[in-house]
Amino acid sequence: MNRYKAPHCMFPLRIIIFLALSVAACNIPQMVLETPIPTNPPKPTDTTIPPPTPKPTRTSIPTSTPVPSELVWFGPNMGSRDFPELFTKPEQWSEARSLIDVFKFHTQDVYDYPIDHPCTICGDNTLNAFIDVQAFQKLTEWGLTVDIDVGAVKEWGCTGKEEFRVAKTAIDNVQRNGGTVSFLSMDEPYMGGEYAPPGSKPCGYSMEQSANVTSWFIRRVNTTYPHIIVGDIEPYPYFSVSELEQWISALEANGTKPAFFHLDVNMLEGGKRPDVETDLPKLKQFFRDHQIPFGIIFTSNVNFNPASDRAYFDGTMDWIHTVNNIIGKPQQVVFNSWSGPRPNGVHEIPLNLPENDPNSYSHTRLILEGLKVFDQ
Repeated sequence: MNRYKAPHCMFPLRIIIFLALSVAACNIPQMVLETPIPTNPPKPTDTTIPPPTPKPTRTSIPTSTPVPSELVWFGPNMGSRDFPELFTKPEQWSEARSLIDVFKFHTQDVYDYPIDHPCTICGDNTLNAFIDVQAFQKLTEWGLTVDIDVGAVKEWGCTGKEEFRVAKTAIDNVQRNGGTVSFLSMDEPYMGGEYAPPGSKPCGYSMEQSANVTSWFIRRVNTTYPHIIVGDIEPYPYFSVSELEQWISALEANGTKPAFFHLDVNMLEGGKRPDVETDLPKLKQFFRDHQIPFGIIFTSNVNFNPASDRAYFDGTMDWIHTVNNIIGKPQQVVFNSWSGPRPNGVHEIPLNLPENDPNSYSHTRLILEGLKVFDQ
């Protein structure tokens, strides 16, 4: 497979994405181990599932804003100790930045936490910290689009209404401070309908109920923010290939579908290695048939709490080689960490900078080395 490169034309791919999104705006278990958002939220007054819409035929599914099929995404760990330095020391990741199209934030980093309920897993990476370094404005100046990982179906909301309120707060926080949110990645809504962290009460939904709430959430975002593209992240092999296919079909039956799909793979689900050699080609073909760009998250998915940056680097590179040997370069290459917590309670592995020190196993160096694999 060819190594990712910006097209040899006047405008690089990420600028084309911005232009396309601007036109659209005028025209229209493994799970992420994150602290629930918001901490101790107010209970919704209406906890009923939004009523289902009449099931249209497949051809009546609304056409989503076109998403360029080949994109590179970068999501630093929410508590990574040098996260703000990505914006104060841009020279230390200039090459990696030139290869990235979408910059990902976790909701926790851009949400207004009350003083008495701080984001313990974020360390010092609060909304104000990013405002202070003009992070959102600089991403706009660099031509990088912004994605936020958000809840759509979670045990702390269940109906999608509270999840939308939290997502709206995060979006508005970015956009009030010089940024433009172009993507939302729903954080495992299929799983969120049936699973809850220990000590929490699950929603207890069937797949169809979760799909109903997820479709409501997608429509609500599309109505409120017509320029924002909404995609889905789901875990495998927590859900089998067949279950993931049924999930997408359930969303389509509700008249919606994700604009992109990112696979979150646990290589030691239940202590057993999944059959990725068989399943990844099946998923790649399924999403091609459904015209949904298919991406894979590249993280340390054998060890979710690596002891060092090097352990994270080596584990992720092994996963990159595995995927490349099976299906080549995915349409969407997603570098994203949530590893942790460390003994201090913060999700901080790995560091992000610099990109060019052979003795530093940084996230930006991982982007460069990982993308080279697809050129071999």
